[in-house]
Amino acid sequence: MELEKVVVWYSIQNCGDGSAAPYWFLTEEEADKDQEDMDEGWGESCIGSVETFVGSDIHREAVENREFESED
Repeated sequence: MELEKVVVWYSIQNCGDGSAAPYWFLTEEEADKDQEDMDEGWGESCIGSVETFVGSDIHREAVENREFESED
């Protein structure tokens, strides 16, 4: 079985306790929108991308985030 590569985008979130964490998205546009919608921004865009595989933990999280956002 060959693994299918996929690019997943992240938006760095302020966790409110002095830490920060990536929030995963399937597209650059979704990550940009997340940055724009933050209550307190970073002063500059904090998005980026990584290459991973379909079904990886971060890919599944990006899929779940899309499903959650579409429910709103």
